[in-house]
Amino acid sequence: MHTKTDDLPPPINHVFVDYENVHTVDPAIIGSKTVHLTLLLGAQKTKLDAELVEQLLHHATKVELIRLKTSGRNALDFVLAYYLGRAVLANPCGFFYIISKDTGYDALLEHLRSKHVRVQRHDDFSKLTFSAPAKPAISIPPAVTPKPKLPLKPKIQVLLLDEQEAQVLEHLRKPSATHPRSQKKLVSFLVAFLGNKITDGKALELVEHLKQAGHITIGEKGAVTYYLKRK
Repeated sequence: MHTKTDDLPPPINHVFVDYENVHTVDPAIIGSKTVHLTLLLGAQKTKLDAELVEQLLHHATKVELIRLKTSGRNALDFVLAYYLGRAVLANPCGFFYIISKDTGYDALLEHLRSKHVRVQRHDDFSKLTFSAPAKPAISIPPAVTPKPKLPLKPKIQVLLLDEQEAQVLEHLRKPSATHPRSQKKLVSFLVAFLGNKITDGKALELVEHLKQAGHITIGEKGAVTYYLKRK
């Protein structure tokens, strides 16, 4: 049986580092085929670690170094926002990450997520995880093998997941809603909120779906942060 694979390129993960705020870069991500790193330095930053410079030079095509010429309050924040917007315009299907402890970026990120941009902020590289690229589709020539009928069960599961996510989001967006602050408590909440009609495993799947859609982030110790825009 012959199969044909569509060579779809993996999504690009654009990482923007606020080097005024975070002073270390994980060298493991530099050079990855799916990562483009933008390192932004303030005007007062005149020296970089030699090992980091070697890594940047070795993978120069995947790295962009931006150094401001003038200082000012929030100057680097505005410049980072410009380069982030430019990257989103050039690659709207990509994934975007800001590495900074500055929560001032969060209003911008919430606005971008409302426009269906997949963007997150992390305090450091230890919490950075990249989404796996989509698997390429495989088509089977109908003359050789009849196209199999798709089972109905997965379609029903996806439909239910969408309905449950919409129901949960509608509740969480209410001003009076309680927002569980840990992943464990969120799973228990979802099971109870949906009338014990789902298992803990399905609740975890729903949590992951909310995370991938940009409605929540989960910290290294399981703390949940919500990004809920009320309609």
